[in-house]
Amino acid sequence: MMSTGLTFGTISALFGLNHQIITQTQYSYIVGTVIGSAVIPTMIANTFFLPRHLLPHQPSRKSEQAIQRPTAAEEV
Repeated sequence: MMSTGLTFGTISALFGLNHQIITQTQYSYIVGTVIGSAVIPTMIANTFFLPRHLLPHQPSRKSEQAIQRPTAAEEV
């Protein structure tokens, strides 16, 4: 979906530039906006929607405290 938007936005802006509908400056702004409209939502999604179920399990602090290691006095 995003690559379609990137492609269509870039080609549309290039069409406008080639037919002198927009200026070089306007073209630069449009292409920058089109790229930003794909990059920024992707960064937000990666920040807030991290697939935690795919990450390796790390024990929490509570479970580490529940497993108490014997002290030197208890080992003897």
